[in-house]
Amino acid sequence: MPIYLLNKASFEGVKNLILNEIVFFNIKLDLDQYDALICTSKNALIALQKNKIPLNLDMEIYTIGKSTACFAQKLGFKNIKIAKKPYASEFFQEFKDELKNKKCLYLRAKIIASSLNLDLKNNGVDLDEVAVYENVFKSSSEILIHPSIFIFTSALSVENFFKNYSLHENDIAISIGNSTAKKLFDFKNLFVCEKQSIEACVALAKKLEFKLV
Repeated sequence: MPIYLLNKASFEGVKNLILNEIVFFNIKLDLDQYDALICTSKNALIALQKNKIPLNLDMEIYTIGKSTACFAQKLGFKNIKIAKKPYASEFFQEFKDELKNKKCLYLRAKIIASSLNLDLKNNGVDLDEVAVYENVFKSSSEILIHPSIFIFTSALSVENFFKNYSLHENDIAISIGNSTAKKLFDFKNLFVCEKQSIEACVALAKKLEFKLV
């Protein structure tokens, strides 16, 4: 059974189905005005690179996911904190009190699935937020094979998929997390990965593929 991954990450035996592209905005920022930087995607940090924003490598970085934290470390940031669980709601619960005493900047996508920005502000966090990139739909003319296993790595990847394709009754959908799964709530063959990483999703897909052979 073919495995389609709606992401650019490369894995043996997995076909990439790219239905989006990242568009970075032109921005100007002074990071020295802030104590803490909140990044839920490494695209936020790439936006700083592309705009040649001078980096304050001593400021605290709060991240969701190891890939974002690793990229921050690669850029030279020294004080990096990773949420124990890779969900915006869990990030909020873990850091909401700690962030109250800091001037914070949240670098994010133009459209976000979570309410992290509002939750932090409503909890008294001094937060500025700047949209630094946008995830834009990209059409595809590729003819898909059914049944297949489809791995969705974000809520937007689900939305983009349904703009171009549909799931068949015998297909299998794997969601990287709960917010993504909500977009697939009425599909019966849905699996939510226990660990929120693309690697874990691919491992689950190959396990399911093996069982179905």
